[in-house]
Amino acid sequence: MAFDKNFEEQWLNKLQIGLKKIGKADLIIEFIKNEEEQSLLKWTDNLMKTLKKNLTQNEINEVMTGCACLVPKDYLKTLRKEYAETNDLKHVHQLLQKYFEKSITKYKNLNEEQLKYIIDHDMGMAGKIEGNTIYATKIPKEFHKYFQTRDIQKKKYYYCHCPRIRELFLNNEKPLDVNYCYCGAGFYKDIWEYILQREVKVKIIESLMGDELCKIEILV
Repeated sequence: MAFDKNFEEQWLNKLQIGLKKIGKADLIIEFIKNEEEQSLLKWTDNLMKTLKKNLTQNEINEVMTGCACLVPKDYLKTLRKEYAETNDLKHVHQLLQKYFEKSITKYKNLNEEQLKYIIDHDMGMAGKIEGNTIYATKIPKEFHKYFQTRDIQKKKYYYCHCPRIRELFLNNEKPLDVNYCYCGAGFYKDIWEYILQREVKVKIIESLMGDELCKIEILV
């Protein structure tokens, strides 16, 4: 079923851990047994319907954010130490933004104009801070291809970061429940919980499941 067996095993393991944590481990047993009998997208669609039927919204958020791909912590250690010493959220946010700009320029091979576009649209790891709230818009995964096409579905495919489900955009299939995207929101939740050493809340503002971009609200 899965595009990448190792990745899928890791994702399923995180899903099971999340469900076990809230006392709902039994929900996934039958799904794993039937995994090979369905396409990945169909299986995931049924999974989200089951979670929505059996869990509260807070439980869905907790389980799905726990499935996220996480950023390496090497540089974040510096920010965590800086916040512990200064307790200055705005200062730490500025440091994260500088780090992001430097690293993404090299990683995505961006020119000055492309980097300016990302900054102007509050895209990336740091996003835009307003008081104790951060608004972060994901950058396109395949940045250059995203801007080279005008095809709406291809743009969504090139934008989406999730290797499990991004094919649905390329094939123009029915979008999944927006709650699936809390997996992607978990990326930001993990960053700020690591830096601040306390729980933060995330909320999906926009999602490719109905919008053109993915925008996350982080309440810190």
